[in-house]
Amino acid sequence: MRVRPPNYVAWLIDYVRTEVRKESEYSAAEVGNKEPDTLSLPIKRPMIIIRDDPGSRRDWTTFDRSIGVTVLLGPKQNDKPAMDLALFVASILFDTDLPLVDGSPIASVDIDGCNGPYTVPDRLDVARMYMTAQYVVVGSF
Repeated sequence: MRVRPPNYVAWLIDYVRTEVRKESEYSAAEVGNKEPDTLSLPIKRPMIIIRDDPGSRRDWTTFDRSIGVTVLLGPKQNDKPAMDLALFVASILFDTDLPLVDGSPIASVDIDGCNGPYTVPDRLDVARMYMTAQYVVVGSF
């Protein structure tokens, strides 16, 4: 019997977008899975990019999966707003109750795979934060 891995990144994008927009200061944030080919500086809206880092099949119905997340907001010399947003996003993505959210394909959050956020150097004048999260996800028949 075939088991299809879930499109958990699409689910996470929708979930993070919903949660972030509940906070008035981040309500204009763009959440997606691709960074624009050309960034227009200064960045007018916060950007949250959730990238899939595929993993292995764990057993018959579950898969190990991880994500890399980039947060872009403001200039390098004023990185506090970007770090504040990144910490908020981390609180969403590292939440061990993610498996309990309605429609979640996530069976468990691997705490050891949750890292960051931390500052990443960028050649552009933009504050860039990065973090990773690791999950066990459930496929479908």
